[in-house]
Amino acid sequence: MASAALLFALIAIAMFSFTYTIRPASAHITKQFGNLSIELGWNIEPALTDQMNAAQLTIYTGSVDKPQYVINAVANLQTTLVYGTTTKSIEFLPSPTTEGQYLAPILPTREGTYTVVFKGTINGQNIDTQINLDDVASIDTVSFPPSSSGGLSGGTSTTGGTISPGLASQLGGIINQLTNDISSAKSSANAAAQNAADAQKTVQDAKSAADRAYLVGMTGIGVGIAGIAIAVVAINRREKVLER
Repeated sequence: MASAALLFALIAIAMFSFTYTIRPASAHITKQFGNLSIELGWNIEPALTDQMNAAQLTIYTGSVDKPQYVINAVANLQTTLVYGTTTKSIEFLPSPTTEGQYLAPILPTREGTYTVVFKGTINGQNIDTQINLDDVASIDTVSFPPSSSGGLSGGTSTTGGTISPGLASQLGGIINQLTNDISSAKSSANAAAQNAADAQKTVQDAKSAADRAYLVGMTGIGVGIAGIAIAVVAINRREKVLER
């Protein structure tokens, strides 16, 4: 399912890049490992925040003019996306439109430098390196009016901006869910407290019953001992009468 979703995203990215390319993919970096060349960059450039994109990977032997693409090049390669101290495993899949290319869908949410770390082997060649992607710029550089100055369209926010109806609906749903969760937790706590009280009462009743049974038992034992003593005294008196 994950691979199918990634493939669908790659197809969408490929179609989008055909119809809307801001500028040629020129900010790609190539590293050499033996006779292997690894080239990495953004599929759509410049990369902007909150715009669907993909890391574009090309692996080949030979020259850049006459490349010989490596088949199934990423089969034994682990790839990790790094932003600051945050990491995420990503999966490169063959491009549906370009031979020798692999794409990993990425939706950059912050400006700055994103790095891809490669570890593993390609055609028996050990690979342990990292390559920086071109810096991601803010969507405000091309959006109008900029979202940072005018806020989001829709309802009123607490900072003087606005909130879109969709976001307001989502927040309302979250608040309702939290309210229901709190009510459910309160009911569960009350039920647990009642159960504890019932259990304590049951224990107390059992203790009282045990105390009563003990008292009755000790009374019975005392009566029995008294009866035996009386019987012994009566027998002794009878024997003395008979001796006379």
